[in-house]
Formats: sequence, structure tokens, C-alpha cells
Amino acid sequence: MKVVATAVNDLYAGDCRLDASYHASAGVKALRRLRRWAGATTPTPVQRSATRESSVSYGSRRLDRLDEVCKPDGIFIGGRAKRIYVTDPEHGVPFLSSSDMLLSSFDGVKLISKKQPELESMLLRKGWTLISRSGTIGNVAYAREDMDGLAGSEHIMRVVPDPKKILPGYVYAYLSSALGNAIVKSSTFGSVVDTIAPDHIAALPIPRLDAAIEARIHALVERAAALRVEAKQRLEQAQQRFNREVLGLPAGWQWKHLNEHARAIGVAGFTAATNRLDAFHYVGYVGEAEAVISAWHPLGDLIEPYQPPLFKRPYTGKTGIPFLSGMDLYDAYPKPHMYISRKMKGLERYIVKAGTILVQNVGQRYGIFGRPMILPRHLDSVAVTQHLMRVYLKNPDDRGFVYVWLSTETGRRVLLKQSFGTSMGVLFEQSFRQMPVPQCSAEVRHSFEPEIQTVCDLRDEANTLEDQAQALLVEALEEA
Repeated sequence: MKVVATAVNDLYAGDCRLDASYHASAGVKALRRLRRWAGATTPTPVQRSATRESSVSYGSRRLDRLDEVCKPDGIFIGGRAKRIYVTDPEHGVPFLSSSDMLLSSFDGVKLISKKQPELESMLLRKGWTLISRSGTIGNVAYAREDMDGLAGSEHIMRVVPDPKKILPGYVYAYLSSALGNAIVKSSTFGSVVDTIAPDHIAALPIPRLDAAIEARIHALVERAAALRVEAKQRLEQAQQRFNREVLGLPAGWQWKHLNEHARAIGVAGFTAATNRLDAFHYVGYVGEAEAVISAWHPLGDLIEPYQPPLFKRPYTGKTGIPFLSGMDLYDAYPKPHMYISRKMKGLERYIVKAGTILVQNVGQRYGIFGRPMILPRHLDSVAVTQHLMRVYLKNPDDRGFVYVWLSTETGRRVLLKQSFGTSMGVLFEQSFRQMPVPQCSAEVRHSFEPEIQTVCDLRDEANTLEDQAQALLVEALEEA
């Protein structure tokens, strides 16, 4: 329980809110800190002021309202209409939820029809700051180039800065900072489902720094976004080379069964080795993927998978070991928000080193289920959920080959063939050992590792640049 004393002026500053959770929140403390930084002597609502012209050198301390540095009606939610989902990428646009917007790759997200009513009002554009506005409040993402033109849920709030008044990378850095994010979350209302509305975000104060500092922060955010796009493009190039040189697929290869639930009819021979009667294991989505592989051997020849047992999680404060779930690790910049005790029995079984391939091995047969990722450098030696299969290489030089294989559409399909369950699929250690991998020379296999290491380096550098942007912001706000 929190106890806090407040004054009448604080009530007026908070739009006359009487709920104690608001006045005891970190956001209110952050607001007071900003007012002290700007030299305000009383906690009155931030008044509109003349915005800075881009050509004027500005170094005084001032708090602008967020809406006055955005384009007209530049803080809004997407259009609302009954969604028309499709399965063919030629007829659809990737549709991002408020959790999808955080991902590094949008493979597996739902597609919304190009004929969807109000589609234009749902589209996202490069340089916007995106904020989750209901359910999980305050997650913030920067719309990268590869997000331009994708559709977004109405549960994503769009913040569209006016570049003549403020640089978009600086807006994102502030709203995603500990200070700005606390203020965003303090605007939450609702007793059952937490929500924030554009009107509340519009009045949010944003500190104006020296123009050169804001420009440096913006440049770092932009560079980080560009590196993440480049990493994605390089991975796609490695996948295309794999398809061409290892699988021998022709350019423009098209799948007959576009998704895991596609209707399929076929004849298959029962194998006593598996004792499986489910059609998914034999025909359709996975059957046509198996047909692509002319010569193969078990993936277990190259890897040793490991899944630790279920465990009771003794959560603790930030003095503990960072603990990450599967969903966390697929974000563009995965960060821990949970910690478990360092005294937990058997803790070493859950610690994972940077560079390890991890695969979500529990979930429905779409989204992140069965998709690989590589633990980034900044998360070295964190604890990871047992729902992520550890894929350890017998020869480290095979890491790139195995990662690319698992990330291709063909590789994912033949891996899902090994899954059990209808509503909620599960992959076991034996699933990874038994799945086929195309035969090729050691020289070809090892040629993928430098490419994947470059992908990892680009992602790590992007994370570092974003940290530098946050450090610049904190340093500027801490100056006396």
C-alpha cells in the first residue's frame, strides 16, 4: 500500500483526478521533476507557448505540450471497423497489434484485406511514435522503414511529430525514457481495462533541449532504426541464398498451402515409428515442405537441443537475475522486466549465454511458435523461460546454417511437423533432433555463419545506439 499527501494545486494540475493511484504514481513524481528542471515554482498545468522555429538556436528550459509540437490532429488512434482478414499476402497487408509493433520481424502476423474499409486510417508511417493504449499500457515503438505502410490496431496510439517543430527521433526517445514513460502511464484510466486516450497524451509535457542535443538524440534513434532494418534485410538475403543454393528452389517459388490451417487432401503412408494419425503430420502445409528436400539427415547430427524443466519462479527485485519470457525476446530491443532470485535452486539450468539459438516451443501454430532467435549481447547470462528450446551446436561454425534453416519457411514447416497438440502445439527435444535438415558440404554450411554474425552485430549496435540516445537525454535533464 502506498500513502501520499497531495495539495489542491496538485489536483488541478492532474485534471481534478481524485483516484489515489494517479497521485501516488511514478508519473506524478516525474512531472514534478520536469517542473523543477524547467524552473516552475507551482504545479500548475503546462500552458501553451510559442514553439521553437527550426532555424532558431534555443537553449532555455521550457516544457512544450506534446500536441503543440505534433501535426494537427497528430495524436490519434487508428480507424475502427470490422476486420477482414486474408491469408494471401498478395491481397493483404500485415496487421500489427499493440504487442506486434514491438517485434523485430513481422513474419507470422495476421494479414488484413487491402479492401478493408477505413484501411488508410489504419496505416502506420515511418517516423511515428507508437504507444500501446489499452491492456498493457505504455509500450513504445518507433516506426521503422519496414513498418511504413503496415496496418495497425486501434489499440495503438499514433504520435505524429511536426518535423518543423521537433525531430521525431527525439520525441520517441523521450516517450520511451523512464521519465516520459512514467508520465504516459500516469494518464491511465479505467477500473477493469486500463486505457489511455489521445486527449490525455496531448497535454503531456515534453522538455525542450538545446537544438544540437535534440538533433544528436534524433540521429541516434534514426540510425538504430536503420540498422534494425538492415539486419532484417541481410537475414532475408541469407534465407534467399539458402533457398537457392541448398534447397535449389527457383526464384519466385510459391506455396500451395499458405498457412498452417489451410485445407489439404492427400494420401500418406502410416509410419509405425511415429504412431501418429493426425493429418497435419503428413499432408498439406508440412507435406509440401518435405517434398522440397531431396536429400537430408536429422538435425540432431548438428545440434544438441535442451529444454529445462518446469519451475516455480521466485520473483524478486532488480537485484535478482533478469528473467525473460519468449514474447520478450522477439522484440526489436528485448529488455527484462522481471527478475528471479539468485538463490533459486537449479538456477544454472535456466541461464543462457549470448549468441545461443532459442526457439519458442510452446504455442499456437502461428506467430512466434517455432521461430528462432539469437540471444543478443546485452542479455548475456540472463535466465530464460523453459518455453524456449536451447539449440546448442556441436560445431559452432554451423550456427549460421542452423539458424537460417530454422528461419526459412521450409525449415519452420518441417519443424512444426514434429509438434504435438491441436489448439496449443508443443515441440520437444526429440522434435528438433528428428527434424530433417538438407544435406550439403561443410564449406557451404559454414559459409552462413559470417552472414548471421553480421546480423547479430547490427542488432547489437542498434541497441547500443538507442542506449546512447537515452543517456544523452538523461544527462541533459540532470544538468543543474
